[in-house]
Amino acid sequence: MVLLTDEILDRVGGYVLGNLLTSFIAGFGTWLWALALGIPYALLLGLLVALFDLIPVVGSTIGGIIVALVALTVSLPAAIATGVFYLVYRFLEDYLLTPRVMARTVDVPGLVTVVATIIGAALLGIIGALVAIPIAAAIKLLVQQVAAPHLERS
Repeated sequence: MVLLTDEILDRVGGYVLGNLLTSFIAGFGTWLWALALGIPYALLLGLLVALFDLIPVVGSTIGGIIVALVALTVSLPAAIATGVFYLVYRFLEDYLLTPRVMARTVDVPGLVTVVATIIGAALLGIIGALVAIPIAAAIKLLVQQVAAPHLERS
């Protein structure tokens, strides 16, 4: 039982590491985008988006709205382009980046991460989305280590 608990804690740590990685990518992408469009405070905005991206489901969207509002100080086309950038980024993060990172760091299939996050967010909001992937990893591990061997012996 102690080994199982250690493995669950390792997967939760993997989730945190994966979440930090995706947040770094969001912040770095924001910094590059803001530099390319001449949006002021590019580094600060990148750090802000990286911080907000730690909040599942809505974090990068809130960050993107803030960056688009700051882009309005440059021009309306820059703000619109920034909004489109975040729509595309959000799609890529939710359906490509996060599932792949979580599949490697938490050992949960990509489809399970998407479904778990949606169910967690629907049931408990932001907190549910935050804990959904570690819970899915723990359930998968319990099934593999406890239920599957028990079924094989039967």
